[in-house]
Amino acid sequence: MPRSLTSTLGALARIDFANVRRDSLLLSTAFGPLLLALLYRFGVPQLTGALARGADFDLVPYYGLLMSFFLMMPPGLVGMIVGFLLLDERDDRTLTALLVTPLSLSTYLAYRVTAPLLVGVLATLLCYPIAGLAPLAIPDLAVIAVLAAVTGPITALFLVSFAENKVAGFALVKIINLVNVLPIAAYFLDLPWQLVGGVVPGYWPMKMLWLATAGESYLAYGLAGLAANVAILWLLLARFKARAGGT
Repeated sequence: MPRSLTSTLGALARIDFANVRRDSLLLSTAFGPLLLALLYRFGVPQLTGALARGADFDLVPYYGLLMSFFLMMPPGLVGMIVGFLLLDERDDRTLTALLVTPLSLSTYLAYRVTAPLLVGVLATLLCYPIAGLAPLAIPDLAVIAVLAAVTGPITALFLVSFAENKVAGFALVKIINLVNVLPIAAYFLDLPWQLVGGVVPGYWPMKMLWLATAGESYLAYGLAGLAANVAILWLLLARFKARAGGT
């Protein structure tokens, strides 16, 4: 990678870090995956025991389902943070200013996709073992974490593509959170009805985790999910690029 490009990407990362650090909401959101991991680690076993004693219900068989919900939290929160950073850049016309510098739109978009991808993967690899439920072998977790992380840039680009401002962005986040519950409902359906959840990008990595924790092969779902999520990402990139080109 050319030194000038490395310097440019490093500068963008430092700007993002400074903006997150100055925004109390975004900064607290950044710690969300770790706090949730600790809640899972210490809270779920207590809940499991309480349900077993009080309702004669065994929660352990559903640990994989619980962890599939957790799996989507790090990339989802990273995507939300990046989405709000993009909304701020658009409102402040920062992107317009950037595009009159030697920074190309393609380079900028590559950064906006790869940065949340990498952060999402790293956050998942760190926080998933801390949660301590439904453990996976590191290679399996890494593969699933990569597909899950694609939802990070998808979330970010969805927010900046369809929200006119940060207030509308918060409303969209609520809608995204509701939609993301659909794969959990799909868990209780038999195939092929369960595939209805596939309209949600998070379904595919969640399904991979369900299969992995059951000791079954998840390769076919991984390939299908990769194709579906990359297609969604490409469409959102095209929309964002068209809007950015008109600024």
